[in-house]
Amino acid sequence: MKNIYAVGTIRPDRLGLPKLIDDKKMKPGDLDYQISDQGISFFKWKDNLSTHFLSNYHGNHTCKVQRRLKDGIKIDVTAPIVVKHYNGHMGGIDKADMLRAIYDRDRKSKKWWHRLLLLC
Repeated sequence: MKNIYAVGTIRPDRLGLPKLIDDKKMKPGDLDYQISDQGISFFKWKDNLSTHFLSNYHGNHTCKVQRRLKDGIKIDVTAPIVVKHYNGHMGGIDKADMLRAIYDRDRKSKKWWHRLLLLC
């Protein structure tokens, strides 16, 4: 093991993921999870919508996270610890994805030679 830890969201329709509780049976704050033989945890947590997480270093511990209602009131919601860690460290990836989308190398340009320079 190289002691490389990762956490992230995943689309629920990916192949090989375990089946968890149906969305209709979950209410906000509910959690379902499974841990594989290799130690990879798959979480399904319902906030407003269901969110799916994969992690190789989180267990089934929970914490409280603050959510703001439409009228501005803050409430504490029970969430897996993976949500707190993901939200605290996701800013760099989101920023990189945003910049990549804005500055696409296939942008249209009247100066055709710009595209040649961007491909290198």
